[in-house]
Amino acid sequence: MKSIDKTNLKIKIASYLDKNYSLIEVKDFFREYNLFENKYGLYCNSSNTKEFVIEVLGLIDFEIVLKIADDLKIEYKDKKIQNTGDTVYIFVDESGDMDFTSKGSKHYIFTFLVKQRPFALHEHISNYRYSLLERNLKPSTDKRLDIEAFHACDDNKYIREKVFDIIASFDNKLVRSYSYVLEKPKVQPNKRQDKDKFYINNLNLAIKNLLNKIKINKNFIIITDRLPFKSKKHTPTLKKGIKEYIKTNKLSIRYDIFHHSSASSINLQVVDYISWAIFRKYERNDDEYYEKIEKYLITIDNMTKNIEQQHYIK
Repeated sequence: MKSIDKTNLKIKIASYLDKNYSLIEVKDFFREYNLFENKYGLYCNSSNTKEFVIEVLGLIDFEIVLKIADDLKIEYKDKKIQNTGDTVYIFVDESGDMDFTSKGSKHYIFTFLVKQRPFALHEHISNYRYSLLERNLKPSTDKRLDIEAFHACDDNKYIREKVFDIIASFDNKLVRSYSYVLEKPKVQPNKRQDKDKFYINNLNLAIKNLLNKIKINKNFIIITDRLPFKSKKHTPTLKKGIKEYIKTNKLSIRYDIFHHSSASSINLQVVDYISWAIFRKYERNDDEYYEKIEKYLITIDNMTKNIEQQHYIK
């Protein structure tokens, strides 16, 4: 309660009661809290409603003052911005496609980036993008590079190398990553028939796995790229694993899930790069870029590793 200005709160209550009630009504109001027919009433002789209220509030336990403020719906909580180090941010990206035939990718992967503010080295990535925008070979004829955001799959090799070099310079004590891998041919047909359910059920499980691994016990915000479907009917499923984790661990914390465009967030672009590197390792047995981000990995869970049956050949 240290953040509450007690004097200001009492004045707020007094002003509210003075404006809306007569002195007699205020005394009746206080009787509901057992505050008038006792010593409080004896010590308060003011005939002015506002002064009377302030006198009473000055004598009673502050917990009762808070109860009165709540009952009157008077706002008293400190509105200062929360310490930037208090909230954990979890950024999510996926790699692979939803084609469950021999023509599709062999793997589907969810990758998570776990960070807290301040977000170090963001300015380096932003400045590099602006440097690319400013490059111009012949001012009168050549077109500038129009780069809204970095995307590992689309960026050319030169840009990709530079972005990976910046990401590789992060402090691995401040950046953590987790990956959840599925070998698609091993996924049972009834669990992939509805592609929206396949996506949301596995994302839900992946989030729950991550929360258990990092043992989160403070407020957190999950930010994904735009979901690959428009319907909101699966939102409760997405929150199921989070609610179970919070209940099991008896936590009193807040969480939120937002779906943003990757262009709006450097972190979504970073996790896209990390996910792409992991995907290349599993899909093509190419660990060139994986080696640059491996130090950030908490672990990689290959959820289908111990399943032998394949439902189609890739």
